[in-house]
Amino acid sequence: MAVTYKTIDGPKWQWVETYVFAKATYIIACQPDRRCQVGMGVSLLGQPRGEKLRFSEEREITVLGAGALHFRVDDGRGPCRVGFVLKDRFLVTTKWEF
Repeated sequence: MAVTYKTIDGPKWQWVETYVFAKATYIIACQPDRRCQVGMGVSLLGQPRGEKLRFSEEREITVLGAGALHFRVDDGRGPCRVGFVLKDRFLVTTKWEF
């Protein structure tokens, strides 16, 4: 799968991708000398309401259910590029009983 890159403008949360999986793993990264934050889950009132993690360089994260990835810069040094790629996923499935 291809890596997606986005420039995050600063300390405000920015949406980057919506997901709907039973469970999924992403690999995320920001520039080595920078500190960013990723937020997962549903967004309400301008910020994600799920788990929020600070990171620098590369990190693996797990998401559950439906939501979105949001990023923000956490070091006060202006815009920063982040990258993310879906590593694996488990789709929501059901057994049909007709």
